[in-house]
Amino acid sequence: MVRKLAHNVSKLSLFLIIMFSVALLLANPEDYINHDIAKKTAKIISGDINAESLYDAFFYIDFFTVLTITILTYLITMKFLKRRRNK
Repeated sequence: MVRKLAHNVSKLSLFLIIMFSVALLLANPEDYINHDIAKKTAKIISGDINAESLYDAFFYIDFFTVLTITILTYLITMKFLKRRRNK
């Protein structure tokens, strides 16, 4: 039981380390997110386009981008570690 818990905690900590690394490596969301896409997202989220809803849209797009990159990196890393362990 303790071994399983330690295994799950180590997997979670690896995921969080990858997530923080990806978040730090990406630039500000205003630099890499298209302004028109942010406007459309702000319109969908709040129904109005103002500064606050635009910053919310940038945050949500940035968060989902970081999450997607993190999940892909994590899955590739876990597949690599599983292959390495089975050899």
